[in-house]
Amino acid sequence: MGTHNRTRSALLAATAAFAAAAVAFAGTASAQSTGLQGDCDSRNGTVITLDLEAYGVRGANTARITLDGSEPSRVSFGKAYNWSSGSLDGSVDHTAAVVVRAYNDRTGAAGRSFTDTITVAACQA
Repeated sequence: MGTHNRTRSALLAATAAFAAAAVAFAGTASAQSTGLQGDCDSRNGTVITLDLEAYGVRGANTARITLDGSEPSRVSFGKAYNWSSGSLDGSVDHTAAVVVRAYNDRTGAAGRSFTDTITVAACQA
C-alpha cells in the first residue's frame, strides 16, 4: 500500500471514529427542563407551568408537584412531561414546588433531577 493509500485509510478511519463518537454522544443527550414558570395577568389570572423534555426512557422518572400547599401529586413519566395549573385566581399569590427525579440521575449530579419553587405575586385587585 502506498503512502497516499495509507493516508486515505487513516483519514477514513478517523472520520468513522468521529462519526461513531458523535452518534454515541447524541444517544446520551442530557435532559432539558425549563423548571417551573409562572405568570399573572389581568385577563387570565395566574398560570404556572412545568415543562420537562428529553428524559431517558429506560426507567421511571417522577415529578412531585405541590400547588399552594396542597397534597403533592406524584406522576411517573417517560421522555417528557408537561403540566399546567390552569387559570388560578389572580387576586392572591400562588406558590408551586416540584421535585423531579430522573431514573438515571437520582442525586441530581447531572442536572436531570432537581427541586424548584416559584411564587407568582397577585396581579389583580
